[in-house]
Amino acid sequence: MARSKEQIARLIRGALGEVKADLIVSGGKLINVYSGEILPGVEIAVLDGRICYVGPSAKHSRGDKTEILDAAGCYISPGFIDGHTHIGHYARPFENLQSFLPHGTTSVVASCDELSSVFGLRGLKLFLDEIEKHPLRVYTLVSMVAPQDPLLCSTAEFTNEEIAAALDDARVLGMGEIVSWLRLTQCDDELLTRLELASRRGQIIHGHTAGARDRKLCAVAATGISSCHEPIRFEDALERLRLGYWTMLREGSLRQDLATTLPELIASGVSLQRLILVTDSMTPDDVAERGHMDNVVRRAIALGLSPLQAIQAVTLSPAVYSGIEQDVGGIAPGRCADLVLLDDLDACHVREVRVGGQRVAGNGVSEFRGEAMLLPQDLLRSLQVGLAISHAVFKIAAPSANPKVRVIELVNQTITAERIVEFNAADGFVEANLYGDILKVAMFDRHGRSPQVAFGFVNGLGAKVGAVGLTTNLDENTLMIVGSDDADMALCANVLLKAGGGMAIVDGGQVLEKLEFVFGGIFSLNPWQEVGKGMRRIHSRLKAMGSSFDKPIFALNFLPFVTLPALRITARGLVNAKERRIVPLFAD
Repeated sequence: MARSKEQIARLIRGALGEVKADLIVSGGKLINVYSGEILPGVEIAVLDGRICYVGPSAKHSRGDKTEILDAAGCYISPGFIDGHTHIGHYARPFENLQSFLPHGTTSVVASCDELSSVFGLRGLKLFLDEIEKHPLRVYTLVSMVAPQDPLLCSTAEFTNEEIAAALDDARVLGMGEIVSWLRLTQCDDELLTRLELASRRGQIIHGHTAGARDRKLCAVAATGISSCHEPIRFEDALERLRLGYWTMLREGSLRQDLATTLPELIASGVSLQRLILVTDSMTPDDVAERGHMDNVVRRAIALGLSPLQAIQAVTLSPAVYSGIEQDVGGIAPGRCADLVLLDDLDACHVREVRVGGQRVAGNGVSEFRGEAMLLPQDLLRSLQVGLAISHAVFKIAAPSANPKVRVIELVNQTITAERIVEFNAADGFVEANLYGDILKVAMFDRHGRSPQVAFGFVNGLGAKVGAVGLTTNLDENTLMIVGSDDADMALCANVLLKAGGGMAIVDGGQVLEKLEFVFGGIFSLNPWQEVGKGMRRIHSRLKAMGSSFDKPIFALNFLPFVTLPALRITARGLVNAKERRIVPLFAD
């Protein structure tokens, strides 16, 4: 954040005691992420939201109106930074930020994927306006999943001119993760042009290099992409560190990679100075249950990092990488007074959180009482599919009596494989096989541009369900219905369309669960706690119906994610992710 000469002058005078501090913190042990020390007997003086003095005594800065914060018995940490995350799904961004505050998170680096993929540049501007209403600092990245791949996806699309305008916005830090690294290795002209836009401005570019190794990983690094949050094995993390990537390890809702990467990294003895710990996103139910960046720190400590190392990886390291370390990431003169008081270091237990010197959370509760912005009414219930939906919509005519069908097999919650399965279609249609754990998948074009429905089949969800639907799938954010009964699938689709989007479970003609995401189908306008409870109900119901996944909805969320292997589905059809092409449902 730029500072005027007047602001700089006041900090100088504050350090010298000529202007008295707004706040003095004393009595605690300072976690110095710069020197790698824990220092007792240090006092911190704050003026105009920034630190002006750190040293043995701030007595010279004390005035009649100075607030004195007694941190006795506490460790004083810089505010935690989530160096790569997404905050636009399920609960609105403002509410997600509210959920993070009590857990020591004072800054996030967030890509505006969800609002951008649905509403394009207008969505990005809405995101920027929304986050300005909250004290938690959001450093925004221009989404590069709008779309992930124009050949395969149906999302809203940025023009190069719009991307350039977004990158010039003072509130934008750089370019969001470029997911389709395969397009890069093919020297895709559109992506190269966009990389050039960021490069000319000296801005960072986040990467997403899942599956890339050796020559291909070098090719991606050569483009200027400087980070990756996708290592799931020790070998993946080590290779990226050796190639100069800022290597981000995830412990979030969708992926928890610390256990499979961190212990071996520690044992290897390599330098961890370019290691960053991130969430990559947290859902409201998980924040309520586990916490946010405090949980990431706890997990890292439990797996072998020292508390100081773990805190460095969520403060100084992401700040240095992101080019914001003159503002955040440490406790030093000139930095924003974003402070976390911990009353237990190993357990990373947060007592109090301050942003710009102002108390915003304490004892697990956000104390910020500001109001979120009013969202445009025309974007409420804006999901459109362009056709009336009845049970007949879900009929799939068979080309023969025993057709061979491409089936998406769920290897885990994120990775799929392709299976060729022979179906019995004696009645002229291919149907789900509930007891064979094969469900029908229908994808609709949310923009109403095409009346065609893309069909597929998925194996491995485990739930014996008539229909489950959602509109928060990555990164299509369109109407997707999965099920075994055409009538239930039609009911589920219409329930979600009427609600404007969300998640729903239907069985036997009854709506068993419903969670409404009225804004664009991507998030609720309710408090984050209510959204979290609703998501827990959805997951619990699907597990009670037979799914073995801890978070069954996440497995469905990833079905359109065309940059992970192997078979995917978007509103345009079945996708062979490795070959970047649409493939037919029938393999005959």
